[in-house]
Amino acid sequence: MNLRSLRYFLKVAEYGSITRAALGLHITQPSLTQHLRHLEEHFGLPLFMRHGRGVILTEAGKTLRLKAEILIDQIDGLQSQLETSQTRPHGTLSIGMPISWSELVTYPVIERFRRDFPDVYIKLTVNASEALAEAMSANELQLAVLVETDEQDSFWSKDLVEDDVFLLGPAGSDLNKLGAVSLKDIAHYPMILPLNLTMVMRRIDRAMVASGGTLNAIMETPSTNILPLVARGLGYTILSACALPATGFDTAFEAIPLTDASMTWAIATPKSRPKTAAVSMFERYLTEQVMDVVSSGRWRTAKMRTVTGGIADEDEANGIAKLRL
Repeated sequence: MNLRSLRYFLKVAEYGSITRAALGLHITQPSLTQHLRHLEEHFGLPLFMRHGRGVILTEAGKTLRLKAEILIDQIDGLQSQLETSQTRPHGTLSIGMPISWSELVTYPVIERFRRDFPDVYIKLTVNASEALAEAMSANELQLAVLVETDEQDSFWSKDLVEDDVFLLGPAGSDLNKLGAVSLKDIAHYPMILPLNLTMVMRRIDRAMVASGGTLNAIMETPSTNILPLVARGLGYTILSACALPATGFDTAFEAIPLTDASMTWAIATPKSRPKTAAVSMFERYLTEQVMDVVSSGRWRTAKMRTVTGGIADEDEANGIAKLRL
């Protein structure tokens, strides 16, 4: 077994086809097949199963893929460490970002990073925090922005920014007349929830149950369908401030903050993988972008958190208790 065979194996796993992988690697298909055969002989197990459109990994193949990605990353990282302490970011960068951060943070950071480090190959996953946390625990991501989580056994986490949480309703719902609402009061509103409850919604539901109430759920739907349904007057939902619609808001929606709830976002990196130069630089760019949009007022409800997760907002300093989601 050698590193070249492992790299070829990962390329076949990525393409799901020996033919397409051979073309991407600029080698002949028989040569690639021979490398795969040597790997299977070395481990004494089949790594792929063939089907009409290509190949899929066996359970042994899935395990090897996970371990091989970590090993290759570590070897590539070792090479960079042996060069100079100020090595330019290179290689592959696998990152996970929240859906609601796309316009305000993710796209500007990706644009800047690609401009400064065009040699870095970026694998960007945009998904809900729960899915990103699972991918982080499975060593599929080198960095992710997650809703603050109680479970951190497999990754390091540091708070970055705290955001207000809003009750969103259709235009004409008179929410604006209330100005704000508490958790116990939202039990009276018919709620449209994401198909798979997010961590935030689960914590809100648990907090309401603990206080003797519950969410009045009338519908579950994929997240992309929630805003159009709310705009049509079919119900209400709960969103962080950065997830509120950027255009057409005043004519289609009304939103008021929850007085006793907030959402804290954290930067997470896996404990099992060394932090590469690319990861460190992306984390720096990410932090700078968040600081910029907060300080400029473009993310007007957000508050920066200290690196150690300490108090960085007036509510806590004044002893006002909030449910941290």
